[in-house]
Amino acid sequence: MAQNLNKTKRRIASVNSTKKMTNAMELVATVKLGRYKSLLEKNRAYVEEIVNLVHTLFLRQIEGEENIFQAENSATKNLYLVITSNLGLCASFNNDVYKYVENNVSKENNDILIIGKKGNEHFSRLGYSLVDEYTSLNEKLIYEDVVKLSRNLTSLFTEGKYHSINIIYTKYVNSIKFVPEEIKIFPLGNVSSEVNTELGYSPIFDPNVKTLIEEIVPIYITSLIYNKLVESTVSEQASRRTAMDNATDNANELIEQLTLEYNKARQTAITQEITEVVSSSIDK
Repeated sequence: MAQNLNKTKRRIASVNSTKKMTNAMELVATVKLGRYKSLLEKNRAYVEEIVNLVHTLFLRQIEGEENIFQAENSATKNLYLVITSNLGLCASFNNDVYKYVENNVSKENNDILIIGKKGNEHFSRLGYSLVDEYTSLNEKLIYEDVVKLSRNLTSLFTEGKYHSINIIYTKYVNSIKFVPEEIKIFPLGNVSSEVNTELGYSPIFDPNVKTLIEEIVPIYITSLIYNKLVESTVSEQASRRTAMDNATDNANELIEQLTLEYNKARQTAITQEITEVVSSSIDK
């Protein structure tokens, strides 16, 4: 009986230790979530302005004129930029991305550029063709690093190495819902914009629309990739916070059950001892 009591007591101590860890991780995820949500909101306004500008420039291209960012090429391979996490314990965040890629991106004629160590480990085991230069880019989310990635992707497309370049990220819907989403980076379409581009007057472009497109589009691509990296990070932290909150709740429930079990066993042991003492006294 004493052995069972000690075993239950050790289990309670072990679950309490785990609970402290999950609670601490939940607090850390909550702080990071707040920070990245604020960054996402600030960045979203900037991206909307860039999208509006690029949309305006595309609308005012000379009819029939094609820029290097919209031109189709004869390449047979496509490149997918896939955003995952560097750390685990974030519920289904990574698994949802894995399933999306495995269901929508074939191993033939496609290369994958992984951002996030977890994704790199997963897809390397599945035999995908990986480009792993930027695996740890989302550890600190430094804008200058995103600029380098954007320039590299732009060169790969304009030089004709890939027919298209796409990004797969996790869209933040709300604090408990996040869904994988795919958008095309190259070739550019007309760049949809919900912002009103009717200015009421004819804008003046200096030196000309074609030159401005070549200057502005790389900035737009960088802003777009950075925005999706931040949004994926927001989804990751929200997913981790929810997972750790659920783990802490489960730990509390388990502690209650074990404590009840311990008290019952302890009461049984005490009752048994009293019974033995009374029986011994009667026998005498």
